[in-house]
Amino acid sequence: MFEKKLLSSSKIAFTAEIPRYKTYYTGQILNFTKVITNIGGGLNISDGVFYCPEPGMYYFFVNIMPNIGTAYVSIFKNRHRITYVFTGSVDNDWNVGSNAVIIQLDKSDQVFVESNSRTKFYSDSTFFTGFKI
Repeated sequence: MFEKKLLSSSKIAFTAEIPRYKTYYTGQILNFTKVITNIGGGLNISDGVFYCPEPGMYYFFVNIMPNIGTAYVSIFKNRHRITYVFTGSVDNDWNVGSNAVIIQLDKSDQVFVESNSRTKFYSDSTFFTGFKI
């Protein structure tokens, strides 16, 4: 019976990147519009926000890479900060920061990544992934 329930559940998964080097400012939502995968259509490429198509437990992962220096972003669920991602460098070297979270979502909940600092991000190393578990 458990296996049958898993098989009947919809598949929802996405991975998207920032499409080009771009500077984001404090309070600005990162727009992940270079889609690698968007099964179930939950990621809205016009604004980079994941709109939950069906309730359940979801896993989200964020990886950021600033041009030089530090970067600081937050993962939000409906305007409530869930967790942070920070990366910094004393020598202004390239550096990467990442974090993951598992959260319960209801239909139409929104999950997004918001900048907490003025930062220029590398496009091919700044991405947002999520899937229903």
